[in-house]
Amino acid sequence: MEKILIVEDEQGIRDTLKEILEFAGYEVLIAANGKIGFDLIIGDHPDLVLCDVNMPEMGGFELLEAVNQRFKDQIIPPFLFLTAKVEAEGLRYGMSLGADDYIFKPFAASDILKTVRLRLDRRNKLLDQRSISKTETVITDADKLAIPCNDGLELISFEKIIKCQADRAYCNFYLIDNRKILVSKPMKDFEEILSSKSFLKVHKSTIVNIKHIEKFVRGKSGYLLMSDGSSVNVSVRKKEELLYLLKGNA
Repeated sequence: MEKILIVEDEQGIRDTLKEILEFAGYEVLIAANGKIGFDLIIGDHPDLVLCDVNMPEMGGFELLEAVNQRFKDQIIPPFLFLTAKVEAEGLRYGMSLGADDYIFKPFAASDILKTVRLRLDRRNKLLDQRSISKTETVITDADKLAIPCNDGLELISFEKIIKCQADRAYCNFYLIDNRKILVSKPMKDFEEILSSKSFLKVHKSTIVNIKHIEKFVRGKSGYLLMSDGSSVNVSVRKKEELLYLLKGNA
């Protein structure tokens, strides 16, 4: 039975959510503030957290910050924030911390159940992918990389990979044709393989394919415009190495 933690200071909302989720077959844990919620996350390992943004003692954003610091590069349970109103800046801040979604009050039971199921299914896929042995992430020939995906392993030509970006304990491969593959392995597992090809780590969270760089925009550190239209920040210490490589590939 999947376990869901509700962190909400208003008892009426807690009781309503508990009833909705238990009726749908979930085990439910209750916390009246972020401090209690943090202890339950550490001790009871819920599969998902439904958390109010504004609470006494420790709010939702503070709770997620504390969880990120505690678990660092591990996969944490999905965080769905409950809020009556939040400014655009608050939305962006929550997403930067790793919030998976927002549910706005007042909410419908169907919206709660749909969002919870969607996020639990995604988390389960990530955990399944983590069970694939690291030895399976290998170069199968000179031109392709075997990347774990939903259906096993997919052989991807290096030329089709635009960049690889870290995302907590996993990473995203961005490919041509606007494809993206989420991999439940840290980016560092791919650094050695990619660096042996036409790739360079330009930031602590990003490795790019030099062949897909459209333009380098100068600045204190600068940033790159990639072939898919995205931009990538470049760390100061990587700037000179990048410029040297770009001149060599010009």
